[in-house]
Amino acid sequence: MSLLRQLWIMVITITLLAFVGSFVVSMLTARNYLEQQLYIQSADNASSLALSMSQQSKDDATTQLLVTALFDSGHFEMVRYRDVTGRVVVERENHAMPEGVPGWFMRLFPIQVQAGQADVSDGWHQAGSVTVLAHSRYAYLSLWDGALHLLLWISAAGLVAGVAIQLLVRWVSRPIVQMVGQAEAITERRFITITEPRVIELRYVVRAMNTMVARVKTMFAEQATRIESLRSEANRDSLTRLPNRGFFIGRLAQALEDESAAPTGSLLLLRLHDLGGINRRLGRERADQFLQFVAGKLAAAGAEQPDWLQARLNGADFAVLAPGLGGEEAHAFAVGLLENLGELRRVELTDDDRLATIGIATYRHGDDPGQLLNRADQALARAEETSGSVELLRDGDVDAALPAHDWHTLLTGALTREDFQLASFPVLDRDDRLLHRELMLRLRHDGGLLTAGTFMPHASRLGLTPVLDLETVRLGLAELERVGYPLAINLSATSIADTGFVDRLVSLLRQHRDQSGRLWFEVNEFGFRDEMIALAAFARRVRPYGCKLGIEHFGRHFNSVPQLYELQLDYLKIDGSFVQAIDEHPGNQQLVKAIVGIAAGNDMLTIAEGVHDEGEWRVLLSLGVGGWTGPAATGRLREG
Repeated sequence: MSLLRQLWIMVITITLLAFVGSFVVSMLTARNYLEQQLYIQSADNASSLALSMSQQSKDDATTQLLVTALFDSGHFEMVRYRDVTGRVVVERENHAMPEGVPGWFMRLFPIQVQAGQADVSDGWHQAGSVTVLAHSRYAYLSLWDGALHLLLWISAAGLVAGVAIQLLVRWVSRPIVQMVGQAEAITERRFITITEPRVIELRYVVRAMNTMVARVKTMFAEQATRIESLRSEANRDSLTRLPNRGFFIGRLAQALEDESAAPTGSLLLLRLHDLGGINRRLGRERADQFLQFVAGKLAAAGAEQPDWLQARLNGADFAVLAPGLGGEEAHAFAVGLLENLGELRRVELTDDDRLATIGIATYRHGDDPGQLLNRADQALARAEETSGSVELLRDGDVDAALPAHDWHTLLTGALTREDFQLASFPVLDRDDRLLHRELMLRLRHDGGLLTAGTFMPHASRLGLTPVLDLETVRLGLAELERVGYPLAINLSATSIADTGFVDRLVSLLRQHRDQSGRLWFEVNEFGFRDEMIALAAFARRVRPYGCKLGIEHFGRHFNSVPQLYELQLDYLKIDGSFVQAIDEHPGNQQLVKAIVGIAAGNDMLTIAEGVHDEGEWRVLLSLGVGGWTGPAATGRLREG
């Protein structure tokens, strides 16, 4: 029973008790008063009648006239005259009961009226006696009217008190409702603070809850800082703060394997000229500033390309991984980069006219990382041998892999003809059981299949990403009607932030409620950083249908460890760049262990991406990772 209902019951009970007590006391007091007044009325009128009769003739006609005149006033129940012998000479009676007064009321509070008596004289002799009894019906009417007024006033007072208490409870319950909302948010791993109420008793409770939330936020912030620190130590160059060689090699391998990545791109290797000589001539401090300046220019040049990666490989060597960048575009980019580095001479960080050389190798999906690096090294060596600044080494007809289609016509036509289909890759748990299959969209074209990495960049530029994401969900729900295992679908941040897309998605989930509970939705970490509020709103919309929500490529971007406690996430997929050769990388082992720890604190599953061999998985298993995907997982499932 609610507090408000209990208070209303209490008010009604108190009102009834107050009414009953006041009613009984008031009625008894009023009855006694009325009985006294009726007796006085009877006695006074008996004396007045006796006096009148004493002054008049004692014949029967006169006597009857006087008695009848008094009786006809209507205030008397009985008027009687007796002679000296006791004979009733005249008597008038009216025993009618009052109208409008309940019988039970008269029985509960009976009015006993005493008769008034007076002697009638005839000269010096007694002629008889008069008895007058006042009628009680008017007293009953007055008593009943008083009872009704008492009931009305007490009921009104009780109603006013109830309304006042209800308003008070609503005022007090407002912070209570906020406290309940805060407690429910905590159970959902959302840590919010609320305003302290003016009610002193509640203020202390709210203050304690807010303090707890603040401490939890501080704890998670410290964990996030620790993860960032571990990631920096393991994967950043300490001087330039760019990713180091190990991290770059992992990302390079992932870019060549990832179905969702651009199918082609370019690898640029930049080598600074005579770094050792600069160090000797200008000193170590100036040489360090020289390296930091180069790193800053590299980072700034690719700042608008979230999928690009700039790294320092060793002392004088830097690298840029540029997915989606063709050979000629890469050559133009390298020339522009060298022009920007010319500022080094103007700020006197170098005294050498020849600053750097750049070797470029184009690649396509599925290339071997080692061979790609070798080709980039060959291009760099050729640039140094020919005293040129930039050298491009193509790998066959890479640039022809992306013909100039009318992408809008192609994609919209494919949607109309239903030319899209799904491919999937297994994700296993710690016991090698299937957690879900991760879906990838394919486009049938010219007798072959185009991967998502081929057409999704064009779809993004044309604003068709939400449409294709919705098509993937539609195909996934159709697939779920045929299979019994869950399916994971990657959604773009653009789609999640599109209310129209979310409305249509929810409509699909409503139509396929039996299958929607086996859908896992995931968003790229880079998009998640920019659409945190939208992702939280999206989670609230899809959770009623049993869908799970997670982040893929977690940890890929530096300075992007999200505040996970603010979202209702179910799982994290740790980026493959930390998984690559983790059995030989103690720094990444500490980092993954920290990520697993913070995820477990938020009741989230951790899944490792891009596991290549059993050695990597054994280490990940010992670090507490709950699932894995990649070539090794696919091979394990086939063996099983």
